[in-house]
Amino acid sequence: MAIMSKVHVWMGISNVDNGTFNEYFEIDYSNPDMDIDDPNYKICEFCKDINEKFYDEDWIGVYWEDKLTDVDEFIEELSVDDKTMVEIKNICIHKGLNKVNTMFYYYDPEIVVTDVNKLYNGLHYIGLFDTDF
Repeated sequence: MAIMSKVHVWMGISNVDNGTFNEYFEIDYSNPDMDIDDPNYKICEFCKDINEKFYDEDWIGVYWEDKLTDVDEFIEELSVDDKTMVEIKNICIHKGLNKVNTMFYYYDPEIVVTDVNKLYNGLHYIGLFDTDF
């Protein structure tokens, strides 16, 4: 399956500043000789949440706004068709997310998000969707 064929989406309201929010995704490059299987390797919080030791930074998108914004504006940033946009919006509304200030997405059809009710960096997991690539 092509890496960009599916996208995982998280949205919500973050009460932390942009820098703090982005720390969740920081991969430790402090020791370039350290293998990710080394027990001293510091796994990022996002990686822990998706049960991975590493993620590909080329396949993630992170959006953060100072103010609450209509969920549609965030959904439009996703590479999905119109039907999927409506599906995502309906899920957000069902979760009480009419307005949000943060979203992140990750292209990887192989990871499995096991706890769909957990908050990830304070955001709700919306789901895994087909892309329009």
